[in-house]
Amino acid sequence: MPRRALLRWLLLSALVSACYQPTVARQRSYHPSDADLSVTRIVHASAVIDFRETRILLDPWYSPSPPLGQSENIGLSVDKLPPLRGILITHQHDDHFDPQMLRDYPDKSLRVIARRGLGDRIRALGYQDVIELEDWERSQIGSVIVTAVPARHGVPENGYVLQGNSLTVYVAGDTLFQKKPFRDIAERFPVIDLALLPVGGIRAFGRRLDMNPGEAARACKILKPAFVIPYHYGLTGPFAVVINTSSPAQAFKQVVEQMEGPHPHVVILDAGESWHHYR
Repeated sequence: MPRRALLRWLLLSALVSACYQPTVARQRSYHPSDADLSVTRIVHASAVIDFRETRILLDPWYSPSPPLGQSENIGLSVDKLPPLRGILITHQHDDHFDPQMLRDYPDKSLRVIARRGLGDRIRALGYQDVIELEDWERSQIGSVIVTAVPARHGVPENGYVLQGNSLTVYVAGDTLFQKKPFRDIAERFPVIDLALLPVGGIRAFGRRLDMNPGEAARACKILKPAFVIPYHYGLTGPFAVVINTSSPAQAFKQVVEQMEGPHPHVVILDAGESWHHYR
């Protein structure tokens, strides 16, 4: 695309995006379950991870900053969130760390766990129980042990391993694919019941932000989770600035199901949908 045409396109996209407002499925309510583990996907990489007695909100993103936004409706409004015990934040990027939502959320007694370096910003939003972790450091939310694990991204980022109800859940954030971090995680956590893996294949200004479906499938071969939920997709923005893999969750499932040997069960959740697991 010629430079002048590209500049016109970007200007038009920015003007259109200035009016962007996320659409929230306000009619949808959270339905508690007696399952040992439930996951409700909210949008993009945001979810509620529910260990029955301990509910954790992951990377809430309710306040997009144009020109970037969400191509899906937000599946669960803030006022419909269930009572929580804590919040996990992987890193500082806007689609994972939402200061406006955190400032407006009424319960400031929650424990917030984040990458080291974010603590002061979170405390300034009214939270006092803030824990900063780096690779392999541990803390706890309710009955769930939280271990920060390596992630590879453009800024410092935590993945997390959550252990509760005799189940182990790996949350990858929006890490890029590198063999060594995944091998290190698999060595320390040889049994992973569920993995949440980014599959968006997102590029912003030509720079890769996360794994594509094929790379996420390679991560599965190393981690060997019993179940996997693809996430971190649905980011939208001006064409030529943000590019996504087409139908990434379905593409990921197809690649995994074609893998030789045992492979995990792939659970695709639309925004607002829940998955329930019993030991």
